[in-house]
Amino acid sequence: MKDTISSLVEYSATFQNRDLPQEILRITEKLFLDTIGCIHSGSSAVGIEELLSMTRFWGGRRQATLFSFDEKTSAPNAAFLNSVMGHANDYDDTHDGALNHGCVTLVPALLATAESLREQDGTFLPKGIRATTISGEEFISALAVGLDVSNRLGMAFIPYLHVGWLPTTLWGPFACAAACGRLLGLDVDRMAHAFGLAYSQIHANRQGLLDGALSKRIQPGFSSMAGVQAAFLAASGITGASNIIDGDFGIPALYTEGRTDRHYLTEGIGKRFETANVSIKPYPCCRCSHPVIDAALQLQSIHKIKWQEIDKGTIYLPPQSIGQIGNPFAIRENPTVDAQFSAQYTAALAFIRGWPKMDDFSRENILERESVAALARCFQVVEFEKDKSSVIPVDMEVTLNNGDRYQVRIEEPKGSRGNPLTRQELEMKFNDCLDHSVKTISQSRRVDILRTFDDITDLEDISDLIGLF
Repeated sequence: MKDTISSLVEYSATFQNRDLPQEILRITEKLFLDTIGCIHSGSSAVGIEELLSMTRFWGGRRQATLFSFDEKTSAPNAAFLNSVMGHANDYDDTHDGALNHGCVTLVPALLATAESLREQDGTFLPKGIRATTISGEEFISALAVGLDVSNRLGMAFIPYLHVGWLPTTLWGPFACAAACGRLLGLDVDRMAHAFGLAYSQIHANRQGLLDGALSKRIQPGFSSMAGVQAAFLAASGITGASNIIDGDFGIPALYTEGRTDRHYLTEGIGKRFETANVSIKPYPCCRCSHPVIDAALQLQSIHKIKWQEIDKGTIYLPPQSIGQIGNPFAIRENPTVDAQFSAQYTAALAFIRGWPKMDDFSRENILERESVAALARCFQVVEFEKDKSSVIPVDMEVTLNNGDRYQVRIEEPKGSRGNPLTRQELEMKFNDCLDHSVKTISQSRRVDILRTFDDITDLEDISDLIGLF
């Protein structure tokens, strides 16, 4: 009997590019652009210089580009470092239901794979690997399929996972194995082994987040690298576990006490795409805090509240959000992470500074802006809607010094399918990201990049896009 995972395996190997709906294609193009911006923004983040030095020390074939640094390394190393940069500012997309960051693992893995497969003189190709050129259409289709795989897995298990598990790094290896496997031309049998090899490498938890450690932003990089390795190893004939869901040591048995919403793994595959439910982040902080920010901005806009008038406030969060942003705000070793993952701080920041930008989460600004920290301490956080496994709904109530009380509920956070970013907001975010790259990218070049992304499926070689950066 086939394992339940076989539906996703067959889909990953056999889905035809031409069958990708136009709506999903356009969404995936926007997500790709957004992720490239996030990668560039992360090039100046704390810890990247050290990781870059270690990548140079370890070396490897010059196969794939490290964005912002104009140098190449091996495909797995490029996937790793580009993924870490993409996640470094917590600006990367999120599936609000699955609590999964999909593109931050997938885009670096796919770009590294596509570049490494280009035919180069004198390049050694292992058994099962052939040189090829990946078109824009092939790339976008692979990205859309990979996102669907990761978020279907996420939705199947999120109600039952301990909040300490990090969904991005549980499902990222599978997604990257599926997407990169498509570029490698894996048939169903070898795609199944790629999934099995990905299962051997799933990992990670939220303890680094609670401890304010840099390991939090590094973990998606391990997943991106793992997916690349799984796909290439499967292509070369290495085998992996096959009973990933139904086996005695399958995911449900080990991670969710046998519980699974299996219909996400079997129904509507290739017809209904979870890719449509991925949100592009408007603010560079934990997605759980976005409805909190939206609530503060909405209260301020509707009731003309001045932050100095606020006496106290209460933020009501569902369980998954409590576990990530519900702890009392405190500045520790890494103030950026402390602020990005605090409901109290992000609420206060929105009331005082408005729409948060990347500079608002710099170490210097967090330490200097005492008024934000002071207002943050006026808010308490309460858990509610305990049957919910998403980042929504969020309620906020504020009481002013004069006794007036106001309340708002957020059910469609900014950036979600029901409340998407406008084209202008997308470009504003993209430029904010490029402004923080270690590499200067001119305004005229940015215009060229945006124009290219509008017609990305027309590219004969996706690697040509990298030259624009």
